Formats: sequence, C-alpha cells, structure tokens
Amino acid sequence: MSLPKLSLLILDTETTGFVPKTHRVIEYACVTLKDGKVENEYEQLLSLPEGQEIPAVVQVLTRIRQADLSGKPTFESILPTIKAMLTPDTIVVGQNVKFDVAMLRGEGWDLSEHPWIDTAMLASIVYPELKSYSLGYMSDVLGLTHTPKHRALGDVRATMQLLELCVERLESLSEKDLEALQALAKKGPESYRRLFSSLRSAGKKTRPKWLTLSKHSSPEESDKSIPATELKSINKNTIELVQESLCSATLESVIAGAKNPTSPRLRGTGGAIIAVKNLDAALRRVELPDSVVVLPQPEMLLSKEASEKFLEQEAFTADELTLAMKLLLYRPELKIDLPIHGEETAIWNAKIAASSESPEYQKRRKALKKETVLLGHHELVTIANSEESSILQDARVLIDDASMLEDTATTALGWTCFVPTLRAAAAGNDRLTKCVDLIELWTEKVRNGTDLRYIAPSDLGAPEVEHLTVIIGDLLKTDLPHAAVRALGDLLLILDEKNLEGRITWIECFLDGNKSIKSVPEKINEVLGRILYSQSPTTLLIPNAAWKECSAVLPMSMETVDGTLSPLPVPDFSIALPIGITLDQMIASAKGKTVVLVSSKRAIEDLYLKYAEKLETIGTVLLCQGFNGGQSRMQAEFLQATEPAILITTPWTYETMELRNGTVDQLILQTLPFDHPSHAVFSRRALRYRDPFSEYSLPRLKHRLFRLIRTFVRHSKAGGVITILDDRLRTKPYGKRVAEYLLGLASKTVKKDGEGQMKLL
Repeated sequence: MSLPKLSLLILDTETTGFVPKTHRVIEYACVTLKDGKVENEYEQLLSLPEGQEIPAVVQVLTRIRQADLSGKPTFESILPTIKAMLTPDTIVVGQNVKFDVAMLRGEGWDLSEHPWIDTAMLASIVYPELKSYSLGYMSDVLGLTHTPKHRALGDVRATMQLLELCVERLESLSEKDLEALQALAKKGPESYRRLFSSLRSAGKKTRPKWLTLSKHSSPEESDKSIPATELKSINKNTIELVQESLCSATLESVIAGAKNPTSPRLRGTGGAIIAVKNLDAALRRVELPDSVVVLPQPEMLLSKEASEKFLEQEAFTADELTLAMKLLLYRPELKIDLPIHGEETAIWNAKIAASSESPEYQKRRKALKKETVLLGHHELVTIANSEESSILQDARVLIDDASMLEDTATTALGWTCFVPTLRAAAAGNDRLTKCVDLIELWTEKVRNGTDLRYIAPSDLGAPEVEHLTVIIGDLLKTDLPHAAVRALGDLLLILDEKNLEGRITWIECFLDGNKSIKSVPEKINEVLGRILYSQSPTTLLIPNAAWKECSAVLPMSMETVDGTLSPLPVPDFSIALPIGITLDQMIASAKGKTVVLVSSKRAIEDLYLKYAEKLETIGTVLLCQGFNGGQSRMQAEFLQATEPAILITTPWTYETMELRNGTVDQLILQTLPFDHPSHAVFSRRALRYRDPFSEYSLPRLKHRLFRLIRTFVRHSKAGGVITILDDRLRTKPYGKRVAEYLLGLASKTVKKDGEGQMKLL
C-alpha cells in the first residue's frame, strides 16, 4: 500500500461541542506528507478562555480533563506554527473534515476555500460492505492503528491508514472504471481532481469483487416448514382483525398464503396487496418468491432520466461528486443498492430520485391489478389517496404491523416542506434559493424562537404569506427537480387558510437547526375508512384485536370481524418483572450482549457519564445513542463488539434496529415507553377522547411493548430475557393491566425478589 504522491495535511480536532465560536477547539493534531511520506507529526492541547470549562460529556468522550489544559497555549498562539505546515499546494484531509474546518474557522483559521478531502465519503465509495463509516468502527473492521484512543492524534493516524486503503481499492478498479471516475473528478472540487489524477490503474480488465458486496444483509434463510396463512373471504367496508404473532416468520406465512391461486383472498380480477411498516427492513429479512412484486416509494427508485441529467452537470460539489461516482460503479435501481452516506441522501432526494410519474415507478405499479405485491404502509396509503385509487378496488389488502398504521398513514397523508431538501434542490438555481430564504424568514418570524409552533389562521393572513404564495406559484411553472415541486406544492396547501380545518399544522425546529413545516389529518381512522377500507376488503394484523386497542385506525361506523393466523412457533423467551432490583445493579452484572432502553436522551447522557469510563476499565463495551453516532453506526459497532457489551438507546430507536438473530442476551426497559405528552400530533389527537389516557395512550403503549418484544425476539439468543424495571407495573392500577398483557405474551415469566433470585410468577 502507498499514499498518493501529493502534498497532504491530515488533521483532526477535539472540541467542547459542535457549534463554531460558541464551542472551542481543545486539541489539534496533524500529520504532513510529501510524495507519500510523512514529514511532520504535530499535536497540541489548547487552553480555554477564562471562565470556560470542558463539558462533562466531552471530558468522558475525549478523556481530556480541565486540569490537562492548565498552562497550555491558546489556539491563537499556535496558529503561525500550524499555518506554516500548509502550503498552497497542500490538500487538507480529514474524517468528516467539514466539521473540523468549521470549528477551526471559529478559532480564526479559515480553511473553507482550501482544497480538502473527506475520508468518510471516500471510504463510502469503495467499501460498500461496511455498515458504518465512522472511524472507530472502520478501525475495528479494517484493522487501522487507532492510538491513542479518544484523542486527535490517534484519529489522524487512523485516517492516514484509511486513506491508504481507499487508494488501494480505487487503484484495483478496472482501467475503464477508473478512467470514468477520473473524468467525473475533473468536474469536481480541485482536491478530488488532483487525487484522482494521481491514481494509477493496475491494468485490470475485470471489475473487483468488492463492487458486488453490499452493506445490506441478504434475507435470512427461510424456514420451508412455515405454514401458509389462509384468510377469510370478506367484503368491502369490512375489516378483519387478526392477532399478530411474535414469530419472525409471520410475514413469510402471509406471503405464502397470498401467492396460492386457489386462495379465497383473491377476489375477482384483483391481486393480493401486502403492506409492511418498513419495506427496506422486510426485504432484508424475508426471502421473497419470484411471484411477488416489490413496489417501493417512488423516491426509493432511481430515475434514469434524472440520473443522466445529473451526471451531465458541468460541475459537482464534493458530495455530488461522490454520489455520481457511486452511480457509475454500482449501477443502482433502488436507493438501497448504493452505499449512500452523509449529504448524498439530500442530493438523491432532490435530484435523481424517481417520482410517481416516472416510468420506473409506473412499470411496477401496474402489478397492483393482478399480482401479489409487497409495499410499505406509506405507499399503500398514498395510492389510496390518489386519483388512481381505483387500482386498489377488488384487491385483497393485508396490512402487517397495523399497530403502526396510525403513524405511517399520518406521514403518508401529511404535507411536508423540509427546508434542507429544498436547499439541496436549489443548488445552482438563484430563484429557488431566494424562495427558500423567504421561507426560512417566515418560519423564523412565526415560531419566534420556539422549537414547535402550531400554525393559526392569523399566521396565514400576513402580507408576506401572500407574496410567498405568488413566488411559489411562479416557480412551479418552471423546470424544477421533482423533490422541490413536491415540497413547494405541499407548502402551498399548508399556506391556504381553508386547509387548516380538520388538520394539525405546525412548524418544527430540530436540534441541528433544520426546520420543517408540516400538516397532517386530525382523524386518521376516518380518512382510512374513506380512502381504503371502503374500496378494498382489508385485514389488519394487530397485537390485540379488541376494538378499544386499535380505535385510532378503525372508523366507528365500520364492521369488524375476527380472524386468525396459521399456528406459528412461539419463540423461547421470558419476561422478568424485578422487585427491588435497580438498573445500576443490572448494568454492573450484565453478561453477553445487553440492550438497555431508557426514556430520553438526557437519561442516556446520565448513564454515559456514570458508566463509560468504569465499564471500559473492566473490559465492557458501552455504546450510547447520541455518543456513538447514528443508528447505523450503533448497530454496526454493537454487532462488532466483543462481549460483554451494553447498548443504551430509546425504545423508539430500538424498535427500528436491525441486528442478526442470536445477537442479544437480554433487553432491559427502565420505564414504560409512553408517548411524550407534548408531541405535536399525539397531544392534539388525545383531545378527541373522553378518557385520553385509557382510550388512546394506554393502547399505544401496549402496541409499542408488543413491537419491542417482537424486535427483541428477532435479535435474541435462545432463552433471552426481557426485564422491565418500572415499579408502576405493581403500584398503579393500569400497571397491573399492562403486566397481565405482557405476561400473556411470554413463553415463561419470572420475577426477581430483593436478593435477585428468579421466581416463577
């Protein structure tokens, strides 16, 4: 292996936070290279201005203490030294380097116009099989030298090795592929032009095997003995409620029944439509027969026409360039075919994703009339609410995981203007950019510093709203990316005062500063009845088929009947309800791999501060949401971790996690995962009920507990244990009802007394 024959400066910083100027750089490290050889290595801790301290979380993350900075130089004093290491020809290299550049600019060193390369994005081009592009994960998987841990110089050394490995893979490409990438790089930033022009092909004519690898797991091997589920013959305006199984093969059982041509569930000329909560996850988990057609959301498909137009751009940003290179190398049809990373998601959505009118989508959609089709909740509801809803008539619809239908239908029937997507679509379009600026100004005025603000009629009567409406209308007459057309079209609907009736409409500002403007129906059950249940005989798979347990998705006037699944094997797991056992005790005694669910990010932070260093000293791996990157990174690092290992996250995140079967030994719930009472949609819908807690909040809790248990069953080793620590299960009247519900799900139930002894209930 060798580094490119260029002048490079590989750098990293440790900081007190993420906001330039507000937070400060407390350590800087770099390595300079010339013609592939190391010239200098530099690291320096830096003092903070008087009165500023290192936040406790940062001290644990970096192991840099306040006392370590005593007597250290200021950043300003070292600036002449580190500036001298950077020549006009030098390319700056870093892992997620845009963050470091922003923080250094806050300290007075502006590198934003200097050529730079991000090794995380570079790695995502050539390591499609990796499940995360965090430096810590790649260091473990690729064997990078990452010492000292938690410090800037250790990150620099690992980044340098990662760059070597990326260059090695790029130079292993066929001559044709490498030349194609070099041609694209000429339209990108200077740093990438120089890097790719320095690469030398090994002269291979065939494509390397790593191009065929994928970060997406292949479906788990199917159990051929799973029985096919036969459904009752029902009419329109009738909903069949089927109690869902914890068995991970439920979906396979349903698919096996749906493809049987003699089954009574196929009526007239209609096909069978099976809707799932998360289509991508289902495709990775279930082996589909050839007879099943997959219909993703349009934006998950690549538009051939849009991608060709994108590749013909005269110039690329850094993120556009890496996405363009992946299009050439991986030749995707679906978004999940690409190792997409970072800001590439916004570019995909804004510039190359298919729309509902695209031929790639329409070709698959035609199968709805006659085939067995697998799609997501979102797409089913979108079609039912469209002008083409007639294609669902006479088809038998089965909705798996229907306890999530309220939430997924809310998203599908919502109008959304997400400002970052508009920003990405506006690149190179001055008129659209000015419009986005006006939208942001209006949202800032309306929300007036609040994170969440419901929109009232008075907000829409202002002169600037009328002016904005005219501008949007004119823009929609021009040639815009379909993502911009959709966002602006939704915003026009939101800005129309008469559309406030019967809807929940609000502006939300997220922690990263991004903003969205949203509007959703208030009564999802009535809308579903009108657009779906009255058109097609429908079966809902739901944890509890009682009327009160799923009223949020059932119209009051519609008839329901009970149905059953074919018997499926019950997983072997137990539920423990401890008496007098604390979370601290359970963490201290954790063996194997443990998932701990807590109610908030603040609770995660408290546990991280308390245990990160203690557990490291005894060899236990601790991973925490918010401190170990996003969900993909947490999953990847947890799978890679040696035992014992503990993953701390929220119930809402864990419910969507994908881990291999046989990964987890135990699941611990610290508290019952109720919906947050101030959630924008939940709080408004709760007002519709005579007894919001018993009729709305409690059923949603039971359904969420069911889904969490089913997720654990998919992840767990044989005989796994779920432990719930919330004393409300014993002390509250509703808690006792929830406990009975839980104990009815498990193959074995146990409790712990004050000494921690296990006893059968």
